[in-house]
Amino acid sequence: MTFGRGARRGGPGDFEARLARAEQLLAAPGGGGGAAGPLALVGSVVRFQAGRATAPAVVAAAGAVAAGADLRRAAGRFPLLDLDAAIAPIAAEIPVAVVSLTGVDVGASGAAGPAGSHAGLAGSHAGLAGSNAGGAGGAGGGGSGGGSGGVGLPEPLIAAGLALASAGEEERAGLVEAWLEDPAGPEAVLGFWVRVAAAPVLELARAAVATPGRDDWSGAACPACGGLAQVSVIAEESGEFMGGSPRSLVCGRCAGWWTFPRAICAWCSEADPRRLPSFVPDERRAVRIDGCETCSCYVKTFDLREAGGAELVPLVDDVATVALDLWAHDQGLARPLVSFAGV
Repeated sequence: MTFGRGARRGGPGDFEARLARAEQLLAAPGGGGGAAGPLALVGSVVRFQAGRATAPAVVAAAGAVAAGADLRRAAGRFPLLDLDAAIAPIAAEIPVAVVSLTGVDVGASGAAGPAGSHAGLAGSHAGLAGSNAGGAGGAGGGGSGGGSGGVGLPEPLIAAGLALASAGEEERAGLVEAWLEDPAGPEAVLGFWVRVAAAPVLELARAAVATPGRDDWSGAACPACGGLAQVSVIAEESGEFMGGSPRSLVCGRCAGWWTFPRAICAWCSEADPRRLPSFVPDERRAVRIDGCETCSCYVKTFDLREAGGAELVPLVDDVATVALDLWAHDQGLARPLVSFAGV
């Protein structure tokens, strides 16, 4: 599978491209290597999301979230999507996601009902360290439980999912609202389920909204949903005269792309090139770590001009290149928004 020049591969609502790339990587010699578990999880998640994206309730919710975006853009109001309208439908999607990915019938599982939901959610926090401790294996391998595609989930994710599914609607809505305000805010095991459930609604809404030009928006947050960047991409097409190929940030929430200056830290706006080191693996020059010595954060950048760039789907290849994240962590770097690999 290859993409044409300028294609927003795996962009908003393009679940099929992400699923095809995950399956391609898993079918390659080595079967995804150390990222096999997280890639299998990505495949199951995206398969679920693709199915939900055609559900009438999700389509209607996405339309409501996108409504009024042109007026907000004309008034210079960002983010463009109506996030308040997204809270209730995303909260309603969480139990659907839990049942699909865990394979557990929540109604018959014996999980705590609304009266015990606060204790269940609090208890799920304790498993966070266990879900992340394995690095590449933390989010997709080594756990128990079934789910869509038969992928195993670690116990902390299962416990968090069951607690959320059996919680009251008001509590789920509160978590979704907190996640929309700051996707890095809620505990990772809870944020995982919100992220899985939210994608069909937010991505369909994002696909209906035009991307602002650099004159209208130059911020590091997504102009559509206010989400954080998951990765950075240097496109194949030519940029402005003497400006080089343009760089885009890719939202980890709605999968939208927007233009962002290449020589600026996406997290703290540091612009001194001497404080913005990059690490490019010799064996794979289409992906690199762009770090910042000022804030000690990094963004993973995919250069679509390099060899192999025509096959890349950034939101999937981010998981496949988890070894680079582990290397970055060893250098004392971090990124505010982790991938499905748990780092």
